[in-house]
Amino acid sequence: RADAQGQRCVACQAMDEGRVRRVIRSVPDAAGVSHRWEASFSPIANDRGEVTHVVEVWRDISERSALEAQLAHGERLASVGLLAAGVGHEINNPLASVLAAAESLERLLRRGVFTVETCSEALDLSQTLQREVLRCRETTAKLMLLAQPVSSAATWVDLNRAVRDTVSLLQFPMRRQGVTFEDGCAPDLPPIWARESALRGVCMNLMLNAVQAMPEGGALRVSTFADSGRVHLVVEDTGPGIEAQHMERIWDPFFTTKSPGKGTGLGLSVTHGIVSRHRGTIRASNCEAGGARFEVELPIEGPAET
Repeated sequence: RADAQGQRCVACQAMDEGRVRRVIRSVPDAAGVSHRWEASFSPIANDRGEVTHVVEVWRDISERSALEAQLAHGERLASVGLLAAGVGHEINNPLASVLAAAESLERLLRRGVFTVETCSEALDLSQTLQREVLRCRETTAKLMLLAQPVSSAATWVDLNRAVRDTVSLLQFPMRRQGVTFEDGCAPDLPPIWARESALRGVCMNLMLNAVQAMPEGGALRVSTFADSGRVHLVVEDTGPGIEAQHMERIWDPFFTTKSPGKGTGLGLSVTHGIVSRHRGTIRASNCEAGGARFEVELPIEGPAET
């Protein structure tokens, strides 16, 4: 009971398990244009509780998927905008070292005296230039991964690396606000099948929210672990937590309790959509000691389409 690609028939899974199954597939039309379809497979049972039929419902979600992808991309770019000052600071520091090393190297060359000592000094300056340029390149590379185009394909993603790259981009606001980072990432975490830019967007949305919730300082703790074929991402802060009347509304588009200029109100809504498309779940709660806690659970294998 498998299809042409060797995947198990979803209708058969729904029949065997007795529960609704949903999948997303890309199917070309008569003109060869690919459309994204969401299919639901609902089992129908007889009087004895035996599943005898499965009802399939297919919906063309191409337009909705394109809009959701654009929204997610826009939210990631908004995050980059909020981080602009910090990223500029992270790049300006190594650039200052590059300028100082280049000026020193120029002075050595103008002297025209190449002793063992001056050659050794020139080598040190050259190594400084290389090291600081690499620092700049690493920062811009992390930004580029966060702001990848919406069409980027799914691949095997290192979630721990995405977490640590996000922390690196958040260093400036964290230092300014006195927020410390506690790394609880499991060292043996397996990679997961996902769209990397989308997953990095999830990390950025949750971790930036946590940092913004602690303007007077606190601790950001991020944990990852694997369990029963699924990977968990837990983001906790020591801020004021989520008020009870807001708990159900935080996933609504444009809902925010932040002051103007601090967010779009789309971060959690976009995050919820990304996690759902990757066949995962996200839960919000308050920590017993205070602060908010978000837990994302994603399948390691991921869906055929995301």
